[in-house]
Amino acid sequence: MKKLLSLMVIVVNSFCIAQNVDLSQFTLSNPSSPAFVLVEETPTAIYTPDNFKALALHALDNFGESFSIEATPYFLINQESKNRTYQKYIGVTKNDSGELEQNPFSGLKTTTISLAYVDKEFSGLADERKTYSIGARTTLLRFYNKEKVHKNTEAMATALSNIVVPQSVLIQGEEAIQNYYNEKQDEINALLKPFEKTIKPIFRLDAAAGYSTMFKENSISSGTTDRIGAWLTSETSLILNEGSDAKTNNYFNLFVTARYIEDGFNMNTNEDFFTTYYRDFGGKIDFEFGKLTFGYEYISRNGTFNSERSVGNISYSINKDISISGGFGKDFSVTDDNLLTIFGIHWGLNTGNSKVKL
Repeated sequence: MKKLLSLMVIVVNSFCIAQNVDLSQFTLSNPSSPAFVLVEETPTAIYTPDNFKALALHALDNFGESFSIEATPYFLINQESKNRTYQKYIGVTKNDSGELEQNPFSGLKTTTISLAYVDKEFSGLADERKTYSIGARTTLLRFYNKEKVHKNTEAMATALSNIVVPQSVLIQGEEAIQNYYNEKQDEINALLKPFEKTIKPIFRLDAAAGYSTMFKENSISSGTTDRIGAWLTSETSLILNEGSDAKTNNYFNLFVTARYIEDGFNMNTNEDFFTTYYRDFGGKIDFEFGKLTFGYEYISRNGTFNSERSVGNISYSINKDISISGGFGKDFSVTDDNLLTIFGIHWGLNTGNSKVKL
């Protein structure tokens, strides 16, 4: 009887192990970082990424002179936690009565911290300047179609339950079972493939902030000047191919953004630095067709000087970890030199613990 009970416990444990989802298998959706946005070194200034990677690297144009790294603490801190589930990560769970509930604050788990180094020529300055930035971003609110998320979760659980552990492995205990599933990772990933369709929130609201510093004469002894900013970005997403058997969900996305900036990266005719103040307001539309996304954004800047940003952008996911993006148009500037042409590569690193239970 004890042997039978022990075997039953092992079977239950093996089922629990099978019901793990590795979020790193989902496609990287992160075209920039707040640290880059603050220094206006990005193909798109308006975005709300899904952070399925522990680390993301961004390199732009003159690779090695403009790069950023973004970390998601959720995947790096308290990695041994037993309380992580896909349902809690998304924010759609069942209550004690079996009814679906939504936690609009679940997006706080996507909080990121970013660092950037940029060597570029800023508007109004005679030559290139080295700048260093730090930024942070989080999702304050997000709302999903609860029924759609729950249906997708149940389908994933059913697919993963098709992994059958041989009895010879079961009797060896949990460690042997875990090793067995590690060996079957490719098979597990294949079972999850049909459920990697992006399910975007119906509505989400992100908040971001950043701080950047510049050495006035590109030397430590010359002193520094600073730029700070904070902004909100909302996104509303409408699926374009509802009910389709296509391998991807296609979306129309509408963004609205508002931000405040204090900019010390300005120089007058006496070569003295001074600070300007801005309020930005704008929006963006994009069409997301699986791996390919087209978008256009417009931001109006009002304050010490008035300006605008009008940029078309495109991004393509080469695979689940690597994407490329580009932007072309008119950037913020107080001079006539306002043409923006920028290209970037974005690479998600699957480090830390990105596995959650179903």
